[in-house]
Amino acid sequence: MASAVAEQELSDVDWLVMRARSFPKTDPYSAKSWLITAKSLFPQSFVIQFESYLVEKTAKNVDEAARYLQDMLQSFPNEPRLWSEVHSILESLQKESQDQKVAFLIDLFAAIPTSTQCVMLLRVSESISDVLERCQLLLLAMKKFPNLVKEHGLKLVEMLVKEEINSNIVNNPVNCYRKLLVCDVMPLVLQKGGHLEVNMFQLYLWLQRATEFYVSYVSQSHTHDLSVDAENSKGRSSGLPDSEMQVADPWGNLLKLLLLIGQRLKWDMESDLVNKTKEYQIQSLQHQLLRVKLHGTEANNKQILHSAMVLFVHSMVSYVSYVDAESAVVSTHLIPVILVENVTNTKVLSTTPCKAKKPKLDPSLPNIHASPNIPGSAAILQAFETACKCYEILNSTEDMKFEFYNLCQNWRKETQTMLAYFQADLAIYTGNYEEAVTQLQTLALTTNAKMKMRNILQLACCYFFLKQYSKSCELLIDLIDTIPASSPISSLWTAENSLEDKSDTGVRSLLLLHCVEGEILPFCLQFLIFGLKEKMNSPQRTDSILAHLIILLQFDWPKQESLFCQVITAIQKQGSFTYNTFFSYVHQVDILEEFAFLDTVEGGKVNLDIMPISTKAIAQQRTVTRGVNKGVKEDFKATLEKQVGSMMEPSHVLIRRFLKEERTEIMANFN
Repeated sequence: MASAVAEQELSDVDWLVMRARSFPKTDPYSAKSWLITAKSLFPQSFVIQFESYLVEKTAKNVDEAARYLQDMLQSFPNEPRLWSEVHSILESLQKESQDQKVAFLIDLFAAIPTSTQCVMLLRVSESISDVLERCQLLLLAMKKFPNLVKEHGLKLVEMLVKEEINSNIVNNPVNCYRKLLVCDVMPLVLQKGGHLEVNMFQLYLWLQRATEFYVSYVSQSHTHDLSVDAENSKGRSSGLPDSEMQVADPWGNLLKLLLLIGQRLKWDMESDLVNKTKEYQIQSLQHQLLRVKLHGTEANNKQILHSAMVLFVHSMVSYVSYVDAESAVVSTHLIPVILVENVTNTKVLSTTPCKAKKPKLDPSLPNIHASPNIPGSAAILQAFETACKCYEILNSTEDMKFEFYNLCQNWRKETQTMLAYFQADLAIYTGNYEEAVTQLQTLALTTNAKMKMRNILQLACCYFFLKQYSKSCELLIDLIDTIPASSPISSLWTAENSLEDKSDTGVRSLLLLHCVEGEILPFCLQFLIFGLKEKMNSPQRTDSILAHLIILLQFDWPKQESLFCQVITAIQKQGSFTYNTFFSYVHQVDILEEFAFLDTVEGGKVNLDIMPISTKAIAQQRTVTRGVNKGVKEDFKATLEKQVGSMMEPSHVLIRRFLKEERTEIMANFN
């Protein structure tokens, strides 16, 4: 009875729709029959038209549903329920996962005529209050209908810039608005905008914003959640989907933007450079930059500035991603590399000191020799040298330096740290060790544990070449004590870092090493050996200096045998040698045999006092007879034989123990 009363209260239209809905989904034809009847009776009813659309949608009839949707958009353009349905369809176009429901809606949208699609996109985008969502939908419309770029492109750029400023996250260039602007909107507007009027000042700002975003993005220690920025700024949860938060090829995108903007500004560039490989693009920009710098005019300063800036950040971050493996999103390298001065450069530096605050890059700069254990070392060095050249250009004039400084102001803290690492290496590269020390001391305050070893080693090298040997020695000994011991070190790479005497060519050389025990420990020892060698050849020579040198030369024996021969010659000339802890640290058979020879007439009959207890003390304890030294000689011979027959301690373990136990005495030799 109640049901009958309720039906009587329904309008004719609602009653017909109710009758159509009463049939099960397995019987769509009966429902369609009722709706056909209803449409013939009420052809202008939106309710009946929308119900017919829902029936076709439920039956997954794409073409029929699309026809009904198009008819409703033309006949009922102001129905809220219709636009809510359109909004749902457009949302499906932006979803990552495509289940059956989403796939149907995408097919449904594709079946609608393009003119209607365009109306749907623009109309819905205008009705959305969420700015980020509105921008995404407008971007989708421009991608699908490039002719819309001329009308809506600049408006979309302004909308994103304004919202970024209003959201209070402009100080962090890595945010959802900047990402959408730089990675999606700018390239589309520049490529599809045709003769769209964008003034020169705007283009420079675009390039600046893009550079800030990309250099900040790649300097993150982990992938930044761009959606969090939007959430924190407005108290809402909307943001970019996870897939859109990633930038697959940051530098490729930035170089492409530079080329597109350069073409707009009529810069001296290859017309089809956008379509070439990234390697070719970089090389072409390098040549173009030098060409414009040499033959350009005042009007070319902006081109020089921005081209050099993009190349600089590309090369600098590429290089520092190897220096600090944890500093960049794009880095896949677990072991940091380190740039250090070759110890054999001491003679070069002593005769030709670098006095200039910031020497210009020229052919007289040092060669860099990379360890063969570093994969892709050629690319690392090329990135470093390119960054150095661009950095020089960016600091070549006061105006350029001022512009460069301003461009760096909005960089993230992580990016500033990367720049500091590069500047420290650049100072070492140009031989400006005082500036390198300043940079390294600043970095020491914030550097992570993994980078501490690198920082200390560079600092020790700088002190060494500034002739502050005591500071250098202290840092090196402490560093060796903290280097994690690994498996026994096999062979020491000596391409250019051998301590053997070489003719003074007047050309410096640097080494690029891996921060691992096998390469760092030998390098540290080279500085200690070289310092002791200098002391050996000076009036301050002592037996302690000679003994310490002999002990260190056991490392990677017999590569330093020629220097050992010089030590033996010095001992023979002075006719005596005293070091009572000799047998605690000297296990190398060749060295022991040489000392046995020194005790003979042929070896110079050197007076050796190297027993644990001084031979003088032993002699005083024995009865004074004509054979006063006989027992001493026998003790010495027995100790030598015992030492030769004993199990040899691995050289790197012995050296570590020696440096730890004799630290104070070693330090005294460098004062």
